Amino acid sequence: RLTGISVATFDRMVASLTAPWDKQQARKLKSGRPSDLGGLDDHLLVLLIYYRCSVTQEFLGFFDHVNKSAICRAIQRVEALARPLIGVGRTPKISRAEAEALIVDGTEQPIQRPSADAVQRQHYSGKKKRHTLKTEYVVTGKGRIVAASASHPGSHHDLTIRRNGPPLPKRARAYVDSGYQGYDKDHANLEFPYKKPKKGELNDAEKEYNRGLSSFRVRVEHRIGRVKRFRIVAERFRNPLRTHDTKVSIVAGLVNLEDGFGPF
Repeated sequence: RLTGISVATFDRMVASLTAPWDKQQARKLKSGRPSDLGGLDDHLLVLLIYYRCSVTQEFLGFFDHVNKSAICRAIQRVEALARPLIGVGRTPKISRAEAEALIVDGTEQPIQRPSADAVQRQHYSGKKKRHTLKTEYVVTGKGRIVAASASHPGSHHDLTIRRNGPPLPKRARAYVDSGYQGYDKDHANLEFPYKKPKKGELNDAEKEYNRGLSSFRVRVEHRIGRVKRFRIVAERFRNPLRTHDTKVSIVAGLVNLEDGFGPF
């Protein structure tokens, strides 16, 4: 419950990261200070508790009898190993069967108020009425997160983020919300809800279609909800903004592992 993953998943992660960890430690024996936290399992435990609970590094350091800087170095050390092996990339990698249904949606995470006026304006979200970072997720019909975008300022529109990111596979049929209207010019196989006409009403068939689409697209909301159980990507982000997409990528990979998907 402290880490957000099962013991079996933790053991598989340790087994997968052991080889790159040993290689990293072999280089370290030649130069640099020794680690203060012990082995790979101790480092990984610190990372997972930090992601799941979003406590301060001082708090973790108190219980591990090390200072904040040792916790910070441990987190960076494991993130560098975990992202390429566990993390979800920005470009969807899918099978032919998965291409039959891809669900696309974005979410926002609050950040600390930037000090510079220009940065404030860039990150201010008119929807959330606060400063945020946006992330777009692509999920298959079975619930596998196949892509997590780079982190974007809160002022960026969902359609802009989609167009600036890696294109979806041409054969894929994508299911999106009304924020992506217009993307059908870039991707032919696109399903989005009918919009109520000005001074008009949707007919029964259009309403039924919208209900069916919403019922199907709820799967991406469930995945995003699972991601946000890790409070590091749900509550106000206190880390440097440049590190946000790394944490999102790893957390999305953790959710995949817990759901039976993933690289191992």
